[in-house]
Amino acid sequence: MSKSLLSVRSVNKSFGTYHALQNVELEVQHGEFIAMLGPSGCGKTTLLRSIAGFLVPDSGQILMDGQDVTSVPPNKRPVNTVFQSYALFPHMRIIDNVAYGPRRKGVSSKESARQAREALEMVGLGEFGERSPKQLSGGQQQRVALARALVNKPKLLLLDEPLSALDAKLRKQMQIELKQLQQRLGISFVFVTHDQEEAMAMADRIVVMNKGRIEQIGDGHTIYNAPRTRFVADFVGEANFIACTRNADGSLRPAIGSEPVRGDKDNDGSTIMIRPEHLSFRQETMPGISTFAATVEEILNLGPFSTVMVDAAGQKISMRCASDCPVPAKGSPVLVGYSPEHAIVVAD
Repeated sequence: MSKSLLSVRSVNKSFGTYHALQNVELEVQHGEFIAMLGPSGCGKTTLLRSIAGFLVPDSGQILMDGQDVTSVPPNKRPVNTVFQSYALFPHMRIIDNVAYGPRRKGVSSKESARQAREALEMVGLGEFGERSPKQLSGGQQQRVALARALVNKPKLLLLDEPLSALDAKLRKQMQIELKQLQQRLGISFVFVTHDQEEAMAMADRIVVMNKGRIEQIGDGHTIYNAPRTRFVADFVGEANFIACTRNADGSLRPAIGSEPVRGDKDNDGSTIMIRPEHLSFRQETMPGISTFAATVEEILNLGPFSTVMVDAAGQKISMRCASDCPVPAKGSPVLVGYSPEHAIVVAD
């Protein structure tokens, strides 16, 4: 088995009485795109800064290619970081901004300029070297920040919510470009975000964090369709949670729904999660389909689909219906159904 590029082993970090990281374990492989996802204060940026060397863990180890770098300063690690703020030097031309890193390492002016031009070409800004930062758009400045990090040829590129200042359309465009760039260069990326769609769109694996701990690691499909905890299910996508009682055979009996749900031998939770798109209106009961009576409370038309809120015995349930699916009027009594295979047991 090949050696991991990055190994984070039992890392803890506290600020006073606040435990920012608690026994964090993470492996990043060569050429892998990792997204660290979670709400503000979950520890993702603290972990990123610890990997970069800006913070030293209270305990645990950080290894790069098997070498312990826990106490190694940032400028001695094969790592570069792109922050939320582009932090370009306003008095310098773009090419000088990018060449700044190599020059500080003692590379000649001619060679550092050549490397800077090459890095700008990588991010599609080869013709912008003579401009100043104020002459560039936000998206172009973001590309310059990337070029400035890439020019040093790091083994690992760390990105701390670098797209957060961009508008929605440009942000989606940059997501595609970043992913394509990472695949073309083969450099490992660790990308911090609180945006679930951003993580799903870009990452090979997603690290979901909560209160200084890693709740789950997996690809986007697994995180969305097989969340291990209620927090993961609720944070990544929309989710309905239904309380259950456990039968003698280990199956679960939902508080609303006519069919039992098979228990999970690896999870003793007593709650099931159902995504809104896995619920549908039914004309009648059917074998193998769990159904429950409800009343339509709200209908939100969102273009390609509608979100329908129903009330089932006092519990609010969210459904997602395609635009061509007939939706009963507000206040209508309805029968709602789902396949038990779409009911995921989550830890409470």
